[in-house]
Amino acid sequence: MPQPETDNTRVISAVPGRTNVYVHLDVVYAQRDGVDLHLQIIQPSGDAAMLGWEAAFSGRYPCIAFVQGAGWREQALGAAMSYLCRFAARGYVIAIVEHRPSAVAPHPAQVHDARTAIRWLRQHADRYGINAERITIAGDSSGGHTALLVHATDGSPALDDDPDAGPLNLSSAVAFYAPTDLTQMERDDAVRDLLGGRRPSEDLDAAREASPAYHLDARPRGPVLLVHGTADEVVRYEHSVAYAQAQAEAGHECDLVLVEGAHHGIWPSLFNSEVADVVDAFLRRQTMGTHEPPTPEAVTDTRKQ
Repeated sequence: MPQPETDNTRVISAVPGRTNVYVHLDVVYAQRDGVDLHLQIIQPSGDAAMLGWEAAFSGRYPCIAFVQGAGWREQALGAAMSYLCRFAARGYVIAIVEHRPSAVAPHPAQVHDARTAIRWLRQHADRYGINAERITIAGDSSGGHTALLVHATDGSPALDDDPDAGPLNLSSAVAFYAPTDLTQMERDDAVRDLLGGRRPSEDLDAAREASPAYHLDARPRGPVLLVHGTADEVVRYEHSVAYAQAQAEAGHECDLVLVEGAHHGIWPSLFNSEVADVVDAFLRRQTMGTHEPPTPEAVTDTRKQ
């Protein structure tokens, strides 16, 4: 170790073994309607300066494909990046999924794009350190709706623009404050735009087709975790309560977490460390085989009621 030359010199030892978070920005995964669609990929790695580049990026991790919510309109793809980086540091590859906005292409374009993104991630799993057999789809608000719709219709030709490609075989789905039944959102302008300018009552069949609640059946699918704030004024938490009940009635595993007093959106009141622990525990049960979820006091877990 070098000796300090002055009283103002400090020597600090390097700390090996820590996880780095490496972000690949604006990775194009498809082009639709003349629009490039991007992924923001957050990849865990070792310390390349100490291990060497190849060794640092040799790991394979479960992947979370996160559909950023924006009322199905143009997405702010960095809105949840800080929070999602915490999951990359815990050992997940995160891919923030951009889809076509409803002004460019209404439903089911967003579902088609999310499916395409997941298939692209599987095809490029080696490049980004992804365990291709352990992919979860997630999202918040309208992105959570898209995630649940992809999950609920997996393995069915419904809402799949490439059914010959086969099912996605998702490990699980996680949805934050997601609309699950669009027929209950008559006055929501974002829902109107998603349905091509029609209110749900003007085309009830289309509203049902675009609602995860109307696609539940007994076909096997991975477990679901729903997280919703009880003070959400944009998407009432009853959407998640009803969907959890419907999942249970269909014979599927569904965990519901209500965050007391939290409103709508990616804010610390809901996107906090306690919720991150609950989501992490849920994902590890699906992708890593652990079975000991934490029980933070700040979260109401309806399984215990």
